[in-house]
Amino acid sequence: MKLAVYIRSVRTARGAEQVSANVARGLAELGYQVDFLVEDDQGWLLDKLRRHANISVIDLRDAARNRFMHRWYQLQVLLRSLLMRGPAARPTDRSWPRLLLRLLSKNDPPVFSLCRYLAAQRPVSILSYLNDSNLNLMLAALVCRADTRYLPSVRNHISTASQKIESKWLRSVPILMRRYFALADLVVAPSVGVGEDVMAITGLPRSRIAVVHNPVFRPEIIELSHQSVDHPWLFDSAAPVLVAAGKFKPQKDFATLLKAFAQLREKRPLRLLILGEGAERSALEQLVDQLGVAADVDMPGYVENPYPYFRQAAVFVLSSAWEGLPNALIEAMACGCPVVATDCPSGPAEILDQGRIGRLVPVGDVTAMAAAIEATLDAPAPRELFVERAKHYSYDGVVADYARVLTGSRRGQNSV
Repeated sequence: MKLAVYIRSVRTARGAEQVSANVARGLAELGYQVDFLVEDDQGWLLDKLRRHANISVIDLRDAARNRFMHRWYQLQVLLRSLLMRGPAARPTDRSWPRLLLRLLSKNDPPVFSLCRYLAAQRPVSILSYLNDSNLNLMLAALVCRADTRYLPSVRNHISTASQKIESKWLRSVPILMRRYFALADLVVAPSVGVGEDVMAITGLPRSRIAVVHNPVFRPEIIELSHQSVDHPWLFDSAAPVLVAAGKFKPQKDFATLLKAFAQLREKRPLRLLILGEGAERSALEQLVDQLGVAADVDMPGYVENPYPYFRQAAVFVLSSAWEGLPNALIEAMACGCPVVATDCPSGPAEILDQGRIGRLVPVGDVTAMAAAIEATLDAPAPRELFVERAKHYSYDGVVADYARVLTGSRRGQNSV
């Protein structure tokens, strides 16, 4: 049986990119033939996937060299979109034709390549990841004559993201979802919160949403967490170390974490490591200087193996303003690290069993975050508790749920 996974790029090898590759690898290990479709053939994750006998990596851009057919299929998308009957329109939805033109011209979706692939290979199901790929797949569904099942996978709390981010493109995503997600056979969400958000945006019934968690907990995480790490703070008992991880972008709200750290640092010895990289590095470095905590904060950049940091940290802190199902939080728990997280939409409350496993704080609340970190430092729960909870997101179990969803034998792991 052949299945397909589609994501535009896995170059950064983090977040949804890592999840898509893990799902493809897991399905291949179950014996399925998996086609992994991309528009960018760079990255070590693709090299890893190519080594698996049951996985074929397919570059859709290479298949789109017939420019006439490429444009012809995009024109068909435009014409059929004008003719299709959509859901009950909201006032803001009147802009969808302009947004579609922008999507066709700027993002240049490979509709012809997708349709040609589906006609030739006829996978049972095709699963897409992230907004661009999801919408590209739905445009292909509009013009493709194939019996393949279409399953876009929404990875974030889109309503919150579209309100918080300045990007005009991201603000347009809910409008396009309302217009085109009715073409999906099933929409996959990593958490109940994301599933409910998809329902609110699109008006799709519960039966069309499948909640399938991220395949995070793997035995190699434990092995990797015991590798050596050379950061001196992790071996200095004079001050506990907090760890956070993620891209330096507004979603992660590291500014709130830094302010909470500075507030707590006035009361006790403490250090903070933030693993990651991104556009906000300069602004965060300036904030560190303004808060007067430069001697106790280090941002060493992207770390290929963060697990030794998680294992040796006193507390892992997730400060996000929104999420889908944060992998880093589960990974830290898998390493036995006590955690504090914002109760953001969505994921942390589900992961932490509504705060019974680890402390939850309101988004952007500096004082509450500082208090939760202090309480966790003073009375941490047993590390085994976090490891056991992380196993709820085990690689084998989640991949099996993906297989059932993709083969049409089960709607999802949980109901929305």
